[in-house]
Amino acid sequence: MDLQWNERQQALRAKYAQIGSQVDYSALHAGRQAFDQDTWDRLLEAGLWKIIVPAEYGGEGTDWWDFTAALEGLASSVRTPGILLSVIAQAGMVHALNLFGTEAQKRDYLGRILKGKLSATAIADPDTGTDVRSTSSVLTPGPNETFVLNGAKYNIAHAPVADFTLVVCKLDGHARDGISLILLDAGTQGLEVGEYDQKLGNLDLPTGPMKFNNIPLHYGDLLGVPGKGLRNLITFVSLGRLYYGLVSAWLVEPMLKAAMSYAQQRQTFEVPVLEFQYVQKKLTDMRISAEAAKWTAYGALQQLLAGAPEAGMTCSIAKLVGAEAITSGAIDLLKLYGTKGYHQGEVSTFLRDALAFCAVGGTEEMHRRNIISQMKRLEAKAAKEAAEPPQERILETA
Repeated sequence: MDLQWNERQQALRAKYAQIGSQVDYSALHAGRQAFDQDTWDRLLEAGLWKIIVPAEYGGEGTDWWDFTAALEGLASSVRTPGILLSVIAQAGMVHALNLFGTEAQKRDYLGRILKGKLSATAIADPDTGTDVRSTSSVLTPGPNETFVLNGAKYNIAHAPVADFTLVVCKLDGHARDGISLILLDAGTQGLEVGEYDQKLGNLDLPTGPMKFNNIPLHYGDLLGVPGKGLRNLITFVSLGRLYYGLVSAWLVEPMLKAAMSYAQQRQTFEVPVLEFQYVQKKLTDMRISAEAAKWTAYGALQQLLAGAPEAGMTCSIAKLVGAEAITSGAIDLLKLYGTKGYHQGEVSTFLRDALAFCAVGGTEEMHRRNIISQMKRLEAKAAKEAAEPPQERILETA
């Protein structure tokens, strides 16, 4: 792993930082709920998706470090998480198709992504949340490799506007296994898309529910092998988790810069508040948390791309560290600015948006459970390897 961006990546980072700086926030601050199609189109025209779509499907390659540099550039200048969360969701879909899609699926769905079509990933159930093993969305096998899908999902990013959706479901008759992944086009018979969710923040990220009413499917609609989808799901959602951590850190940057300037100008008892230790603690805590989130995310990406056994755990850690950086930082900003921060404006908007990171990509409780499970698994694996007798080396004679 290189600890700095190469020349190509620096250029990508600067290019997408420029795009982020062009975003108009006036509609968001006025409370208008709408997807930022203008920025999405600019990202498409700049070639963002070509970075990670293979050349044989119309892209330029599959370099996730180049894409990460571009994402970081965008996150460093954009002032709202919504468009970043959309980019991360779309990147996860590209990763899933690259890893597990058939030739026909890659040509179809990657082609749509290269045209700017939005995808969605439906994981959480209204009754069981992100406990996918307990999902009540059921896939029932029929004759001649056909299936029928029934169930419901909620809190789905892009649900109201998605061109296609990846649905997490379970084979009928299976208790907590049999997880399957379905690719479902908008307008499919039996698919019911609900109204936009009314949320506290991130108004430019449209989310909503879906219901599946006896949807007829065939084998070609499945991503991967039916009943074997859980490991595949974990593989590509882990990418999103580390990216949540990375963008959290970079979203803090412009807010921290503005806070430093404010603390130097704002005076109490004829002294800049920056000179007070409690203010310094808030600002340094924000810096420490942001740096920790960045470097944990970089390490998680390196592990994930290398297939390291601890990658899933590190991706969860990156998500938690990033969520703590942005949520704690937003609250500290509100305290620093006082009444000025509480009034409608950039600080209060940032706080509303930042609080989404408590849940986006999974709650803290879910990730802590994931981390402890992987700690136990890695410990058991290490103990087993230590207990096994060393393999006797057999020397071949000439």
